[in-house]
Amino acid sequence: MGVLSIKKSNLLILKAFVGPFLATFLVSIFLFLMQWIWKYIDDLVGKGLEWHVIARLLIYATANLLSMAMPLAVLISSLMCFGNLTESYEMAALKSAGASLYRILRPAFVAIVLLAISTFYISNYIIPKANLEFYSLLYDVKQKKPAFNIKPGVFYNEIDNYSIKISEKGEDNETIKDVIIYEKKGFDNKLNLIKAEHGRMNLSEDGSILNFTLYNGVRYEEMTNEASYHKRFPHNIMKFGKQTMAFDLSEFKLQMTEKELFKEDQRMMHIKLLEEHVDTLNSSINFRENYVKKALKTYTVSIDSLKIKKEVSSLVLNDTFEYNFPVNKRSALLSTAVSTSSAMMNIVESNLTYLNSYNGDKRKYVSEWHRKFTLSAVIVILFLIAAPLGTIVRKGGIGIPMVISVLMFILYYSINLSGEKMAKEGIWPEWVGMWFSTFCLLPVGLFFTYKAGRDSSILNSEFYVKLFKNLKKFFLYFNKNKAK
Repeated sequence: MGVLSIKKSNLLILKAFVGPFLATFLVSIFLFLMQWIWKYIDDLVGKGLEWHVIARLLIYATANLLSMAMPLAVLISSLMCFGNLTESYEMAALKSAGASLYRILRPAFVAIVLLAISTFYISNYIIPKANLEFYSLLYDVKQKKPAFNIKPGVFYNEIDNYSIKISEKGEDNETIKDVIIYEKKGFDNKLNLIKAEHGRMNLSEDGSILNFTLYNGVRYEEMTNEASYHKRFPHNIMKFGKQTMAFDLSEFKLQMTEKELFKEDQRMMHIKLLEEHVDTLNSSINFRENYVKKALKTYTVSIDSLKIKKEVSSLVLNDTFEYNFPVNKRSALLSTAVSTSSAMMNIVESNLTYLNSYNGDKRKYVSEWHRKFTLSAVIVILFLIAAPLGTIVRKGGIGIPMVISVLMFILYYSINLSGEKMAKEGIWPEWVGMWFSTFCLLPVGLFFTYKAGRDSSILNSEFYVKLFKNLKKFFLYFNKNKAK
C-alpha cells in the first residue's frame, strides 16, 4: 500500500470508529444516568430543589459513571465499526490491497490507547473532585426537608412541634379557611390548640419565615403546671379577633456542608493523596504491632520474680502446673497469672480493634489506587476482544453488536466486582483483586486478535455452521444404526 492509500485507510478506520464510539458513549451515559436517578429518586422528589442544584448533581454523577460507560461504549463501538467494515466488504478490500488485520486495527488501537491515557487522567484528577462535590451535595439534599406545601384537608407535620390543617386554600395561595393548629411546647410537650375561621399565610422575602394571620378564632392551652393536672386536666380558653404566628422555615432550605468532612474518603483522592494515606496507615499499623510486642514482654512474669522455689523432693512435675509449688504459694501464683493474662488480653483486644480498622482502611485506599490504572487497562483489553469479534460476526448496525456487547460487559462487570470484593475483604491481595478482571480478559483478547490476524477457522462463523451440520448428521446416522 502506498503512503496516500495508507492515510486514506487510516482515515476510513478512524471515521468508522469515532462516530459509533461517541454515539454509544452518550447513550451509555444516559442509560446509567437514568439508573442513578431511579436509585436516588426518593431523595430528590418533593424537596423543592432548584434547577441548578439538580443540574449540578447530574453533572457530578456523570463524571462518576464514566467507569461503567467507557468500557461499554468501547465494546459496542468496536463491534459495530469492524462489523460494518466486514459486512460492506471494505475489510476484504483492505486485505486484498496487502494490509493485514493488525495494520487495519492500528488506527483504532492508537485512538483507544490515547483514550485510555485520557481516562487515567480523568480518573485521577477529575472524578475525585466530582465525587467530592457530588457526595457533599447529595448529603445536603438528603438532609433537606420536603418542600413546604400545605394541602387542604391534610395535616401538615413537617414543621417541628406543629401540626397544621386547613380546609380550603384560595387561588392566590395565601387565603386560608377553617384553620386548625396543634402546638407542642416545653419539655413536657404541653399541647395547645388554635382554631380560626379564616386567615392569610405568606412567606418572608428570604423564604425563612412563614407568617400566619388568623381571624375569629379560639386558643385552648393546657395547664400542665397545675398540681391537679393529671386529675382534672385544667386548661385556658382564649378567644381572639386577630392573632399572628411565625414559623421558622430555615430548616427547609438547602444547607451546604463543609467539604472537608468528606475529603478522607478514598473516592475523593488522587494517587498522591492515596499514597500518603497508605504510608500513614502503615506507620499506625507498625506502631500498634510494636506496642503489643513490647507490652507482652513487659507483662511476662517469670517464676523467679514470684520468689517461689520448687520443692527439692518433687523430682517429677505434676500434670497440673500449680501442684509443682508449695501450697502457701499457689494462691499468689494463680492470682498473678490471672491478672497478667487479663491485662495482656485487654491490650491485645484493644489493639486488634485498631489494627482491623487500619487494615480495612488501607485495603480501601490501595484498591482505589489500583482502580486508577485498571480502568485504562481494561479499555484496551476490551477493544482487543471486541474488534476481532466484529470481523467474525460480520454484522453492523446496533442489533447483534449490542447483544454481544451487553453480555460481555456483564461478564466483565461480574468478574471485576468479585475481584474488588475479595480485595476489600482481605481475602486476596489488593493488586490481585483489582486486576483480576484484567488477568482473565487479557488472554482472551490476545487469543482473539492472534486468531483473527491469521484468519483462523476457529473464528469463522461458517466453521461452526459446518461443524453443527456434521454433528447433526453424525447423531442421525448413529441413531439409525442403533435402531437397527
